Amino acid sequence: MNSRVVFSLGVLLSISACDTMNQPITGGNFDPLRPPGSDSNLIKTVAPAFTAGQFVQSSMDNTAFFKKRPVGDAEADKLLTRGTSMKVISLTDSYTKVELDSGEVGFVPSVMLEDPTAVVNAPAVNPNEFQVYPPLDGSGPELPAVTPAEKPPEGAIPTVIDPEAPPSGPAPSGPAPLPPNGEELEGN
Repeated sequence: MNSRVVFSLGVLLSISACDTMNQPITGGNFDPLRPPGSDSNLIKTVAPAFTAGQFVQSSMDNTAFFKKRPVGDAEADKLLTRGTSMKVISLTDSYTKVELDSGEVGFVPSVMLEDPTAVVNAPAVNPNEFQVYPPLDGSGPELPAVTPAEKPPEGAIPTVIDPEAPPSGPAPSGPAPLPPNGEELEGN
């Protein structure tokens, strides 16, 4: 009987201690956006530092242009094409007040603007080009000689798969492939 009272008293004490767990945690410096184990401060993204009088341009097609500072989910009064030139009048938290070349004054999201004179360090990449290693001009390191014993076995899966290459190697053994869309094979 005595152990029941002690057990019940322990359960009651545990439940009453949980009352404080229903409140928000206000102390500490835990930030769920920091990587685990890092004690450094989170780097915040900084909006572009435009100055009044600077000429900028829209960085993408369909850049939103508002005649009045937008509130909430307001719809844009106009959509600008990429490269539309404008002059900065003033900056606010996330919108830049601009004057278009046509004389219209309005607000554009700062993230949709770029400085046309800024130097971009990214290399120009043509989407139709491929990096070949080693370079074909012979400037890369020599490839090691491969003996026949080191070559992959006949019919091995190649390391680079070309979807347009004709099939090669022996025919796969085993059960026949299933027909598409769950259709029945003819002759069954």
